[in-house]
Formats: sequence, structure tokens, C-alpha cells
Amino acid sequence: MSISVYIAALLLLSLWILYWIVQWIRRRSLDYLPGPSPTSWLIGNMDQILRPKEAGEAELMFTKNYGTAVYMKAPFGALQYILNTSGYNFPKAADRRLRQEIIVGRGILWAEGAHHARQRKIMSPAFSFSALRGFVPLFRTTARKAVMKIRKELGGDTKTVNMLSWMHRTTLDAIGEAGFGYKFEAVEKNRENKLAKVYEHFLPKTFMDISDISIAFEAFLGSIPSWLTSLITNIPVGRFKLLRDHRRIAAEIAREIIDKQTALYLSGKEGSKDIMSLLTRANLSEDPKTKLTHAELISQMTTLLFAGHDTTANATSWFLYEVAKRTDYQIILREEVKNAKEAAFNRGDAELSIADYDSMKYMLAAMKETLRYHPIVSHLSREAGKDDVIPLDIPQKTKNGETITSVPVSKGHYVLLSLAAYNRLPQVWGSDADQWRPERFLKDIKSTQKTTVGVIGNVSSFSSGLRSCIGWRFAVLEMQAILAELLENFEFSLPENVKIIPAFAGLRTPIVKGTKEKISELPLVVKPL
Repeated sequence: MSISVYIAALLLLSLWILYWIVQWIRRRSLDYLPGPSPTSWLIGNMDQILRPKEAGEAELMFTKNYGTAVYMKAPFGALQYILNTSGYNFPKAADRRLRQEIIVGRGILWAEGAHHARQRKIMSPAFSFSALRGFVPLFRTTARKAVMKIRKELGGDTKTVNMLSWMHRTTLDAIGEAGFGYKFEAVEKNRENKLAKVYEHFLPKTFMDISDISIAFEAFLGSIPSWLTSLITNIPVGRFKLLRDHRRIAAEIAREIIDKQTALYLSGKEGSKDIMSLLTRANLSEDPKTKLTHAELISQMTTLLFAGHDTTANATSWFLYEVAKRTDYQIILREEVKNAKEAAFNRGDAELSIADYDSMKYMLAAMKETLRYHPIVSHLSREAGKDDVIPLDIPQKTKNGETITSVPVSKGHYVLLSLAAYNRLPQVWGSDADQWRPERFLKDIKSTQKTTVGVIGNVSSFSSGLRSCIGWRFAVLEMQAILAELLENFEFSLPENVKIIPAFAGLRTPIVKGTKEKISELPLVVKPL
């Protein structure tokens, strides 16, 4: 073995040791806060966050036992201040940005500060109300194709169906057509598309049962020079290979679509009205401030595929799971859809409009409650970009009994924002915060809430502030269109002797308790109507 290899290994080991020394010094400044004892000498309590038995359970337990500012690897901070008030002063943690770069590239999900502001400004017109209005027929058509296929699978009988699988196929087709003018045909051809195959159980295979060494190593990778990180993560093994394969295949499709749309526009043809077509045409501008680089454009597509497909599929599935337990509410929803369609027909409209979907108050209440109770993203990871003081909405007691209303942090401190814990805080949602009860959104609850977080219903599930999900309205409208068709055509109930639990696989996803395989599934008893 050459001397250069020994030197490189020694340098890497030295960086590793230095990293953990710096982390230990940073954590010491917050040890006055109450918190759980570390479960691992290597990663503290992060195994409870990233490898829980049920998604979000550790954050809920910590908040109940120790309060809203907890000392583990970092404090639970005040969401309103960090996400809304502080602007870009709390960027995403380096290890999370690294993972996002590997999966989707340097698009809007990865970008920070001025780069993020520029990308968001360029992309915002593609998510405007006028643009969304044109997507409604696509959502409806895709949903109806899924309904026909599910009916065919049932054959007129009542059967147990994996509804998560159908929601994955439906949302992939929807984002394909509305996002890129691309036909994945996942509903029609049942995963024959190569990208659909990559997505099959992608998150469980990649993020479930991650080892302590992997957690520590990825945290370390976020602290070393980018050229060295790139060298290491390009090694085609394990998790990095799965993540790179996803990005490579998505990027291939992205280049194909971008080249096609550019050629259409330059030939004088208008092309389609999907999101990527609008971005591609905007990208032909002469002004660099109003255009994305070619690499950024490709990254936006991989981001939309990843963030706009899995998240909506899981959220829609959790909605179906909850109404399967509440047959009384399911009947109300079905009647509401029927009445909305009759009203549209009576005024001369063949189909429902965005206003019609938004007028379904019981449907919207159940969607908000599902997003609250089942946040698809359990937590956000941030780093203090500078020395700061985080105000606490709820006063907190320290280990010595002192009551504090703020937590000072130093530049580089790791801050874990638990969306799952906020969405279940009794101080925000009342004594029944641990129950799925959509009726809470049928009345004005904002007047009793002291915090203002999120973009819909004071729920944090789409994040908040400058970094809130740019496609949240797209996702909500897609869910409305899909659920209206499903509830009109089927009755859902829970199968006997099957317990569904929320697993953490990067996102909150349903699995059957007791299964050994790393697969997400939602078996529901489906009766055709």
C-alpha cells in the first residue's frame, strides 16, 4: 500500500476526530436543558429520531416528558421564529442537504439563501392559481383511470386492496402529466416504467433500519469539503448507490423532456402547459436573473418527482386509513361529493372547479386533520447560521428548575424542529390533540391559537415561511380530486387482525406491524359502490 493511501486515511481519521470534538463542545453549551439520556455513545439520541418503531414517536415522547426545548443533539426550537421570522438564518443542516443533493441535485429543495430565493421566484408562476386551474382535468382523469383499474381488480366483489400501491401509481401519473407532460402510465401498465420501478419501495429500502455508523458517517460527511464528500458518495455501494440510481434515471427523463420542450418552443410551437414546459420556456430568457441553469432545471424535475409523488401518495393513503375507521364521517364525505357534483351539473358545468373542491368543508377539514395527525415529514433539521436567541412560545423549565422563555444558540448548533410534536401539542390543539378528529377544523380554531405556522390550517406539515413547500396548493388540489373520485366509487374499511403503524422511511409511511420485509403498504377492505 502506497504512502499516499496511509496519509489520506490518517487525514480522514483526523477530520473525523476533530468533527466529534467540535460537536461535543457545542453540545456542552446546551446541557442545562432537560432531556433524555443518550441511547448510543456514537450518535446520542438520533437513533430514536431516525430509527423509531413508529414515525415521530420519539419527538412526541420527548415533548411530553421534557417540554418543547429538549437537549439531545439539539433543542426543539420555536417553529414560528426559526421558519418564519428568522428568514434564512437557520439553513438546513449540512448532512440533510448532502442527502438531498445526492437524491435530487442542487434544486430548490437543496438551495439556501439568495440561491433559494432566486429559484423560488423563477418557479412560482408555474404554481400560480391560473396554472393550477389547468391541472384539475389531469388530476381527475388520472384518478378515474385508477378507479377503473381498482374496479377491475375487485371484479364486483369486496376485497382487501393495497391502497398505498394504487396511490403511488396515481400520484406518479399525475405529477408526470401535470409536472412534465410525461406519461409514466404507472396506473395502466403497473410499474413497467423504469422510473416507477425505481420508486417501488425506494424510501423503505433506503431509510428504514439505518445503522448507527451510517447516521454518524453522514453527519460527518456534511462537515468536510464538498470535493471529498462527492468522491466518497460516488462509491457505488449501499445507500449511496440507491440514491444515485434514483437521481440518474430521473435526470435522464428530465433531459429528454427539456430538450423536447426547448425544440418545440424554438420551432414556433407553443408546447404543453405543464410545470416543466413553463420553466423551460422561461429559461430561454436573456436575463440570467429570470432563468435557471441547465443543471438546476434538471434538479427541479427530480425534486418535483421526489417531493410531489411520494408525499402526496402517503398523505392520501393516511386519509383513506382514517376514514376507513370513521364510517360515519365517510358517509358524510360521500354525500358532500355527490351534492357538489349535482350543484355543478345544475349550473351547467360538467365537472367540478377548484372553487367546488374548496367548498367541500368536510373534505377539507378531514384533509387538514390528516396533515396534522400524520405529518409526512416528521421533523426538519436546521443549523444556526449565526449566534442567535430562539424565543420559546411555551415557557420551559431547565434542569435546575429555572423557567426560561428563550434558548441562546451558537453558530453551527444543530436544531431539530419536530413537526410531529408541534402538530400534537395540547397547548395548540387542545386536550384531544392525540385523536384524529376532523370536526376541530369545522369551527374557527385560529382565534384560540397563539402560534401561526404553516400554509394551511396552522398545520406545519408543508413547513412554513420562506422555505414552505412551493407546491403545497398543487398537492392539496391533487388530493381533493383523487379523494372525491375514490369516495364516490368505493367504501373503505379496515381488514380484521391487521394493525397498521406509521413507519419512518424518510417520510411517514404505513406498514403492517409484524412484517419483516422493508415494504410500505396499506391494506384496506374496498367495496365497490
